[in-house]
Amino acid sequence: MVTGTGRPGNIGIAVVRAYLAQGARAVIGTDYRREHADEIAAMIANDGASGDFRLIEHDVTDEAAWDQVVQATISEFGQLDVLVNNAGMSIHGGIADTALGDLRKVMAVNHDALFLGMKACLPHLSSAVERFDGGGAIINNLSMASYMPNATNIGYHVSKAAGRMLTICAALEFGAHKIRVNSIHPGVTMTPIIREGLDAWVASGMWESVEAAEAGLAAMNPLGTASQPEDVAHAFVYLASCDARFVTGASIYHDGAIGLRY
Repeated sequence: MVTGTGRPGNIGIAVVRAYLAQGARAVIGTDYRREHADEIAAMIANDGASGDFRLIEHDVTDEAAWDQVVQATISEFGQLDVLVNNAGMSIHGGIADTALGDLRKVMAVNHDALFLGMKACLPHLSSAVERFDGGGAIINNLSMASYMPNATNIGYHVSKAAGRMLTICAALEFGAHKIRVNSIHPGVTMTPIIREGLDAWVASGMWESVEAAEAGLAAMNPLGTASQPEDVAHAFVYLASCDARFVTGASIYHDGAIGLRY
């Protein structure tokens, strides 16, 4: 199950395609939006993978909705082996200009939803050890924001940092259930949201062009390039696989080493 898969070109869709390409029997994608469902279905069909993909409408901040999605998955497929908490949101602002309600919205999606998803999936993920040497796997997509301070986007950065600690705590608790819990922390990744941000920066005069903005972002890390969603997806494949059967509580920095500057 992969949350936040309602928009083509994002990390969630790249993870879905990677899992199917590696032989997943079925991947359940969830999102609060479904307007791109046909486009996504056609894209995945063109990949030619044999596995099933379903996109389910889902509010990840609603505990009852989690129970419904998980039960629907078990009813149709009989098992759940991997949970990827990928859904996220951001509302820009510092402490002085962020409303408490906005902060709570961001925390609900970026932190509380991780808690709800892990809680709802726990009973079913624990049985994965009967099918796979690596047992069940939970992978939380947390961003480099979890360890890099930012004075103008506190909701996003604080919620991602909280998600990092929640991941570590869950790794300690869920080990007894043979469930591995890890997090991935992408750096600048060229998703639709990032590209829209580039357009906004150009319009504000921050950059001369989208090309200049892309070059500026790429120059932020030592590798001198920005990541693509497909690059990040490989890390999710590894952490879901039996190859990572002894990896839990890990934070995988997929940021091109930009974090080394902080």
